[in-house]
Amino acid sequence: MPSTALRVYVRNAALERIGQIDDYTSLTVIPRYNAIGSFVLEISADSGKANLLAEGNGLIIRTPGGDLVDSGPIRTVDWSRSKEDAGAGKLTVGGVSDTEVLARYTCWPAPGSVIGSQADAVYKISGVVAETAMRTLVNVNAGPGALAARKNTLLTLAANGGHGPTITRQLNQFDSLLTVLTDIANAAQLGFRVVQVGANLQFQVYEPVDRSGTARFAFDLGNLTDANYTTTPPTCTRALVVAGGQSTPRACKAVDRADPLFPGLVIEQFVDLTSVDTASVDLVAQMDQAAEEALTSGAGQGSLSISPIDIPLLQYGRDYSVGDTVSAKVRESWMTDVVREVTLTCTAVDGTTVKAAVGSDSGDGAVARIYKYIAQVKKDIGRLKTRRSA
Repeated sequence: MPSTALRVYVRNAALERIGQIDDYTSLTVIPRYNAIGSFVLEISADSGKANLLAEGNGLIIRTPGGDLVDSGPIRTVDWSRSKEDAGAGKLTVGGVSDTEVLARYTCWPAPGSVIGSQADAVYKISGVVAETAMRTLVNVNAGPGALAARKNTLLTLAANGGHGPTITRQLNQFDSLLTVLTDIANAAQLGFRVVQVGANLQFQVYEPVDRSGTARFAFDLGNLTDANYTTTPPTCTRALVVAGGQSTPRACKAVDRADPLFPGLVIEQFVDLTSVDTASVDLVAQMDQAAEEALTSGAGQGSLSISPIDIPLLQYGRDYSVGDTVSAKVRESWMTDVVREVTLTCTAVDGTTVKAAVGSDSGDGAVARIYKYIAQVKKDIGRLKTRRSA
């Protein structure tokens, strides 16, 4: 394998390393920020290591320098052979990152009670720091503090760093744990992941690192092969929040947020808080947060995809990673934003290539600045056209 090839190790169901795959023909791994990553590996079925690649085992993928790229369980093992093949064919192995474990669980309204005693309709988070709330949700629904029947014995929690703002919100009964964590983390500008630490899978919450001053990509710096920027129009510019109406009077509120590219566009979206008692002392905070989340998730978005080139002074896995903030030159302006996902492709012939997707799904931060930059360009063009016609 080339010196730039990714290192691949196989683990068993107990997370014990049982071998290394150093003769694969191709590997694509996509680590993602606040989402489930994936990998696909191809290997000759004649390989002496092929028997290690079985459902129930998993892969640990590292950079040539030893830094963790991603790890997770093998989900599919497909065999194929054509009449032109001289050997036994090939195996194509697919899997997901360890963060996937969070997608297996829901948020119970009363996580300390058995399923027959779920009398509450909601689970409430009130005045708690975002990281503490996220750790608690994982702990009581899947981690060490969960009911014995629900507890994942491999799952542990990293120490609480107290990251993020104070939040107040209600969760509907049996909401997806992964979806809830993603919503909280994105709103709080935090990252989370599950990674293998020793013989356990550890849930971690962290503040993304700002490397925009050192991780800079541009064609004139010689570390880009291509770049593409796209915009997506908004799906919500007016949040109609409705609370109560069941055992208490209804409370309604409209919150507007103009879109920079479509300033006159109004798109209403109903935000259902009818399960919230309008007599709650934190009703205003809950309605405001629900409106903010709806407007944020429905905001117009910008997405920047770049293909960086590893150079001695700037390499993926060493100088920047998924979740970090980097800089990229869009037309004539420098934009900074979070690396949402990276696609690493490695072959026995070409070594490893990297393609990064930079941009937020939140509509906030630098992605909004890129979006506003395009809006400003269109405004300037409109002014020029008006002057010419005059």
